[in-house]
Amino acid sequence: HCNVVMAEGHVILEKDMSSVIDSSNSVNTPLLKSRSDRSTSQSCWKDHCKEADFELTENFPCWFKPLQYFILDRFPFIQWLRRYRPRTLVSDLIAGLTVGLMVVPQALAYASIAGLPLEYGLFSSFMGVIVYTFFGTSKDITLGPTAILSLLTASLINSGANPNNPHANVPLAVLLTLLSGIVQFVMGILNLGFLIDFIPLPVISGFTSAAAITIAMGQVKHLFGIKKTVRRPFIQAVYDTARYLPDWMPWDFALGMFCILLVLFLKYFKTHNENYEKKHPDMQVVPKIAHKFLWIICTGRNAVVVIVAGLIGFAIKSYCGDVKDGDLPFTPVNYTAEGNLPTLHIPSVTIDNIKKIGIGIVVAPLIGFLESIAIAKSFGRQNQYMINPTQELIALGLSNVASCFVGSYPITGSFSRTAVNSQSGVKTPAAGLFTGAVVLLALGVLSQLFDFIPKTALAAIIIAAVLYMVDVKILHKIWKVKKLDDLPLVVSFLGTLLLGIEYGVPIASVLCILILLYRHSRTRHKVQLDGNMMHLTFNGGWTYPGVEYIWKRVRQELEGSKRNVENGQAMKAVVFDCTSMSEIDYTIIQGLREGCKELSNSSILVILVAVQPHVQQTIEKAKVENLKFTPSLSIARQMVEENELMDEKLITSVQYNS
Repeated sequence: HCNVVMAEGHVILEKDMSSVIDSSNSVNTPLLKSRSDRSTSQSCWKDHCKEADFELTENFPCWFKPLQYFILDRFPFIQWLRRYRPRTLVSDLIAGLTVGLMVVPQALAYASIAGLPLEYGLFSSFMGVIVYTFFGTSKDITLGPTAILSLLTASLINSGANPNNPHANVPLAVLLTLLSGIVQFVMGILNLGFLIDFIPLPVISGFTSAAAITIAMGQVKHLFGIKKTVRRPFIQAVYDTARYLPDWMPWDFALGMFCILLVLFLKYFKTHNENYEKKHPDMQVVPKIAHKFLWIICTGRNAVVVIVAGLIGFAIKSYCGDVKDGDLPFTPVNYTAEGNLPTLHIPSVTIDNIKKIGIGIVVAPLIGFLESIAIAKSFGRQNQYMINPTQELIALGLSNVASCFVGSYPITGSFSRTAVNSQSGVKTPAAGLFTGAVVLLALGVLSQLFDFIPKTALAAIIIAAVLYMVDVKILHKIWKVKKLDDLPLVVSFLGTLLLGIEYGVPIASVLCILILLYRHSRTRHKVQLDGNMMHLTFNGGWTYPGVEYIWKRVRQELEGSKRNVENGQAMKAVVFDCTSMSEIDYTIIQGLREGCKELSNSSILVILVAVQPHVQQTIEKAKVENLKFTPSLSIARQMVEENELMDEKLITSVQYNS
């Protein structure tokens, strides 16, 4: 997780370049010239690496460099495993256990969003983090089920068609995971991660806010204890919830509101506790331990809520004795796992199932990678290390493919759990191994206790989590900077909210691409009239969609110049400043040929100024008539004056002969 500098068969893992930069801004690295120097200067080298905050690892033999680069790129764990130390293990253990404490209640809650049995949330939470340990390049990110991808899964597999039989949705969910993983892996191998760059921030923000509102609306039913079926699309969910609201259960609502307030209070208290520690860094041992304990409690607030609600549920169920779940004052979660640990799931790959998933084959992997890469880049910048987007795509794909065989639905990076992982002091991706172990432990030991958790408690966790995903301020921020960029945001928001979560991003992305193409078709330029010469300067090059637009502008300026000719002079030349033109294609050359031919009929010369050599060679091969090249504008002006003088001599000669 550091920048890599190659030197004489070594890899220098750079942590802080500024510490070894001298007054002349040169990096002082005492490179070892030979193996004998290495043996005699080993202690000096280690001392320097320690002072400069470097770490050194041996490379493979220099004649094996291509394979070495490939292995280090595709198996990143080799780099951090060779410098793994006991203190690194302790840091990863603490971070992994902390995230594990957080992921168990979240996984149960997110499975309900996906319309799957609750145990499948846990099945989705351990294999991905284990696989990512060996193939991922971010030390902070932790994979697993997320709120947005859970809602997307529910929409793509149409889980609302089987509200009372969630097991019927499992085959399609597992198949979606396999297909998503394959698409992500193939995209990574083909280096297609750049496609994500065509989805701008306003589209992502609108999608995230709309998805958060949809998720929260879907949980209002459980918060009020409504037992009747509520349809998943946002408009139908609002209508059905309002329709069935008279059937609400006061105990469910009271417990749910208590859980929401408890989660929000612990979140606020965690921030307050961290600020207090920053203001008092020199606390004694006992207060420091107490603050660390409070930090763990607040970080695992979801687990605290589940435990408290579970104890309340257990007490009420014990007091009521053997009664039906419908007669209890709250609605239990109905945990239906037949065994403790997941069994092998073979995806049902059939044409009919693939047709049922439809557009989800493309949307699910793109949304998953979009979430993951945004989180990885954010924490990479925050903690000052670089990630490899292509390898991240491969790692995410492999994690999904491996997870589908244990009954997982699509997984991606989780922002909340990644933030906790980073704050816990994680050092390497190996923390995922401990997180996976916690999930497996919960499946093996605690699964029988999940039946006592009220549904309203899980709904409270989800609602409290997605409240902070709705970004209202960004609408005003974008409006102040560039008003047009609010259009994709609104389209993404309304498309996701009204049409469905799988349609918002594609529709808004197509709109953004159309806006981008329109901008490219209107090549930015500046026109100046200098006597009998028109000077046109490109701002950022000339692309083929803007060929007709540029010549249309030239014709308009020429028509205007005919009505405003200074001293009776006619326009003699059109000069293009090509300083910023780095590439040219056949369409531009053909447009140039037609424009030059049209202007030659009016005795107007076309001059290209400051053309780059490779561009000029390409144009010269086309043998365009009425076209000249000059290195500067002053020479172009001189050329126009000479042509004008020759024309005057020719006119005088003709008049004399007459």
